[in-house]
Amino acid sequence: MQFDSWVVMVTGAASGIGLGTSKRFIDGGATVIAVDINKENLAKAASELGDKYVSKVCDICKVSEIKTLMADVENEFGRLDTLVNNAAFANFQNPENVEEASYDAEMTVLVKAPIFLVKHGAKLLRAAGNGSVINIASAAAIVSIDNYCPYGIGKAAVLKFTQDSVISVPGIRHNAVLPGLIDTPILPNVYGDEASAMLKEEFPKLLPCKRVGQPDDIAKAVCFLASDDADYVNGTTMLVDGGMSKLNPFSMMQS
Repeated sequence: MQFDSWVVMVTGAASGIGLGTSKRFIDGGATVIAVDINKENLAKAASELGDKYVSKVCDICKVSEIKTLMADVENEFGRLDTLVNNAAFANFQNPENVEEASYDAEMTVLVKAPIFLVKHGAKLLRAAGNGSVINIASAAAIVSIDNYCPYGIGKAAVLKFTQDSVISVPGIRHNAVLPGLIDTPILPNVYGDEASAMLKEEFPKLLPCKRVGQPDDIAKAVCFLASDDADYVNGTTMLVDGGMSKLNPFSMMQS
């Protein structure tokens, strides 16, 4: 897909899905405003991807920094064609042992930040003509998974925000991508030292596609939803989970 002269903002762009999405947009000709709090990872990615990867160190938990970020984009580029709300981190806990500080931090990144990025980016996105917001939610937003609090709750809120924004923030397309099990730096937070072995051996046996997803699997979906090929797609929820959400205990027992 071609994105010549497009300006795309990707949050959490220094690793995982955000980095994979940035690469695919750049391959299509776009300039990517790569937003992340990790300065070192941003610099590393910029050295690999070149001038089209414009790194912006920004703490999107702070509305003041979001406002400055959007003002800088307007001054430097004068346009914003697509906003990909991808930044996330995960504290996987049971509701009975969830901690207030970790809950507040996670909900700020997952829910508050996308809302204020849309608020302060709407003018630029609307002016693009076919501007769109693509929110990276999760299959955990629609499937019950043990010990996924508050991550699953936050991602469900992202999905609801996407759907409501179609009506509340018109003139911009709003869509959500729901990844399943993707090989990203988040997984070790869930499975610890066993993550590598489980990615290579256990999970492929269970998943209908017989492989774990890669960041580029999500990037392909994001780029389609951003593209002119999807210019009448508004308010959709795209599951990209290799069929994971269709599993049931009986099929897992037979694997």
